[in-house]
Amino acid sequence: MRKYLNGLVAITLLVALSLIFFDYSDNDSDELETKLSELKDRSSSKIIEISNPTFKNKGLDTNFYQIKAKKGIQINQDIELYEIKGKFIDDNNELFFIKADKGLYSQINQIINLVGNVLISDEFGNITSTDSATINIENKKIRLLNKVVSISNTSIIKSDSSIIDEASGIIIYTGNVKVKIESK
Repeated sequence: MRKYLNGLVAITLLVALSLIFFDYSDNDSDELETKLSELKDRSSSKIIEISNPTFKNKGLDTNFYQIKAKKGIQINQDIELYEIKGKFIDDNNELFFIKADKGLYSQINQIINLVGNVLISDEFGNITSTDSATINIENKKIRLLNKVVSISNTSIIKSDSSIIDEASGIIIYTGNVKVKIESK
């Protein structure tokens, strides 16, 4: 009987401690949620809205580029851009243009991610459209993702994705690739 009572006391103590612990944990959880909410409120006050932001660069190791947008929102070191237009000069001094609905520009990493109605064109009338693209300005590479269509005077190329590597002068189309070449 004594063993039974000791076991009962031990179980009762365990249940009591568990209730205290879980009640304490709920309080900690509530406190943590409150702190996170306060942090979110404070961090959102550091978000800066910019009208008509423009970024230009011409460095020793980087070709000229200019990125403009109708509106920008600075979030820490990156800037979310809306209604983007840009122009770039490649190593052969050829000019090409970009246009997109939205993007995220990292000046530190020299990368711009574009989404929504992305168009890339050049001074010769070649046009490429895609749903999204990543331009690595420093490495001189453009990754086109999802529904890539490239149109030139003599061809139409459709693919799932593409990589334009300016440094090596190579364009790679991947996925379901369809090519139509018109002879003149």
